[in-house]
Amino acid sequence: MKKFISYSFFITVPLCCLVSICYAQQNRSAIYTNIPDIGRLSGKWVSADTIATEPSLRNFRAQASLNRDMTSVSWFARAPFSGGYHSGVLRINGIAPRVQLFRWQPWEGLRKAITSTYAIQSSVRMIPDHDGIMWEVKITNNTSETQRYEITQDLIGFISSYDKDTWAYPYPYPTLKGKHLLRDDEIVNVVDNAGLSQGNVKTENADTNAPGQIKNTQKASWPTDDEILDSKKYKVVEHSANKLIIADTETQCFIGFCLVDTPDELTPRNSGGVAKWNISLQSKAVKNIRFFMTYGQTRQLVEANINKWKNSFDQTFASVETTWRGRWHELFVPGNKLISGNFPVLQTNDAAAKKVYYTGPLTFLYLLNLDLPAHKRVVLTCGPKWGASVVFFWDSAEWASIYALADPAMMKEDLEDWIGNIDLDKNYGKDNFGGSGIGNAYRANYWAVFQMVYSYVTVTGDYMFLNRSIKGKKLIDIIDDYAQHWKKMSIYGQPGCTDDIYKLADFGDNEWNLLECVPTYKHIVPSFNVGYVWMMRKTADLYTKLGEPGKAAYLNAEADTMAKLVLKLYAGNGVWNVVFPGDKKIEQRHVLDFIFFGKFMSRDIPADTSKAMVKFVNDELLTHNWMRAQSLQDVAAKNSDRPDHGPLGAFDGWPPATMDALTQLGYKQQAFAFYDRVAPVTNEGCWAQAHELWDTNKYNKLGNVRIASRGWTSREAVDGIAFSQIMLKDFMGFFPDAFGKAINVPEQRISFSGTLYNVKYNGKNYNISCINGQVKMTSSN
Repeated sequence: MKKFISYSFFITVPLCCLVSICYAQQNRSAIYTNIPDIGRLSGKWVSADTIATEPSLRNFRAQASLNRDMTSVSWFARAPFSGGYHSGVLRINGIAPRVQLFRWQPWEGLRKAITSTYAIQSSVRMIPDHDGIMWEVKITNNTSETQRYEITQDLIGFISSYDKDTWAYPYPYPTLKGKHLLRDDEIVNVVDNAGLSQGNVKTENADTNAPGQIKNTQKASWPTDDEILDSKKYKVVEHSANKLIIADTETQCFIGFCLVDTPDELTPRNSGGVAKWNISLQSKAVKNIRFFMTYGQTRQLVEANINKWKNSFDQTFASVETTWRGRWHELFVPGNKLISGNFPVLQTNDAAAKKVYYTGPLTFLYLLNLDLPAHKRVVLTCGPKWGASVVFFWDSAEWASIYALADPAMMKEDLEDWIGNIDLDKNYGKDNFGGSGIGNAYRANYWAVFQMVYSYVTVTGDYMFLNRSIKGKKLIDIIDDYAQHWKKMSIYGQPGCTDDIYKLADFGDNEWNLLECVPTYKHIVPSFNVGYVWMMRKTADLYTKLGEPGKAAYLNAEADTMAKLVLKLYAGNGVWNVVFPGDKKIEQRHVLDFIFFGKFMSRDIPADTSKAMVKFVNDELLTHNWMRAQSLQDVAAKNSDRPDHGPLGAFDGWPPATMDALTQLGYKQQAFAFYDRVAPVTNEGCWAQAHELWDTNKYNKLGNVRIASRGWTSREAVDGIAFSQIMLKDFMGFFPDAFGKAINVPEQRISFSGTLYNVKYNGKNYNISCINGQVKMTSSN
């Protein structure tokens, strides 16, 4: 038998050291008081008649969207599960109340409405890391007299389970006719008309301005809620006074509903049932209705979830918010258990800048998925109507530097996976459920993945990664190939292409490989040719770092030659030409060229050209709180009207990239003023795929701004995380190079002061402060 001996050690520590230790601990704790309350940072109450897209729901594995009735949700997806149509509408005295006010918070979607005889508010929450959705509805008698109400709640469990090989950007969707991939008129009209009586329905045509969408030439038709409930695809296998379990007859899927507040009647149908309460409420009295839905591939799992939550609804419902608040705090703490790095903590008295900065990590957390098989953690690109398991390379590159701070381990794993397993000439991203590449080839891919590799190694100092063998080739050699990939796209020497300008990369005739909706932006475009100049120069820096000056000199010479050719695309007045075969030139008045020249070739541009470029952006693109991606004066503006890349809105990555370009061109104060002005755009919640200019002022600088819906715009997307990167890079100067220098953005006076705490660079933590543009970086270890 072993003996355990206890030893006591008495160590004498000077009092001054103890004081210093205590002070340091207190100081570190004080840092986190700068993190805004996640509830205050969340969306505000917004009027239903001024928003284009409804709040969404997530729980680190699933996603869905609220509808304009008071309880139903649509666009449910949690690979392998996908929900069709909607989850069921609540009616009071035979009428489904319509939402008047929405509010998004990361842990819940809220709806409010007031009528002449009652007020109603509902909250819907997904249980973090579990397969459950919970509803809490409060109906208040807002009159001075007792009122009687007949309340019915449809419970529709139209969910199926689909194999890995069917998941892509348009994930599979169950309908009365079976699995569907297109977002067609039937689906759109069921969702948009949820709860409306027959006399109030409005026929919608599904937007075809999205990949794979086909225009419907027939009159739109769609099933009623009764037809959905009576679908032969499903059958109720168990029901009681407050419980339903439904089985999908086509796929391995079971769905359960449990009503915590037992109804007077629960009538089973095929895909669910209808609950009914007949109540009498005195003046100001409140009726609560609480229920939840769960799902799984076995009946036993569904029954287990029902048994687990039916007697702990209130505690589980409250724990949803608690979990989100805990994980929000973890994002900023070095050594946390959620991600491998952390977001820096921003301290500033500038409330607008603080709101814009912290909306980035909020978006990151909201799109974080912890339950896809490809990786332990995945930051999805967008959703909820699309991309339930998808990451795009281009979108991820927009915030590459702050990604390297927040989760370097995951970033490295992503890069090894993408470079080793996905063909960048065929795919724009990865499906993290099935594990394969998806989509068409974006011409941005080589630049995007290169940008991420460069950001990763320069921020973390992990230069050994460049010697990692991937598919039998060193990573440094792979990114060298990426940097010179443009040579494979040159059509120089072909008939009609003998001018030196054709030595540049020609990106092809398919606009869907570039800006998708701009029909003239193709062939030899300025932007990504500029990108290749930058890639060659940065690869040269890496070769210098690795002790290969000969390769560095060659690439720098190639870049300088290419830069001179790219500058020949200048059309005058701050804008640039694209060149088609046969010496055809088309002037482009788009922000993408301004962004790439400003960010990646600012030192090559003549001063008068730079000044004209900034004038063009100010005069034709920037609005009061947002911007348009394309000038209204562009020759293709009328044929490019999609909110992300057209003339009436902008992709959420374009404003921060514009601020970055302005800074590199010497207009940092203008960039910061724009940063502050963007703050009201966050009133709906986290960053989106695009925000649009939408009211009668949309053609001038005073247009109101909202998250777009047109063009199948995703309600949430990662691209706006780049706003947080702009604080880090442009206002704090943190943009590491390959030579061990962290602060690489020239100082300019700006009307901003603040500090970023816990910036991890080369394995050590630093604080970076800015006082009216003067930057100082100090160790915080």
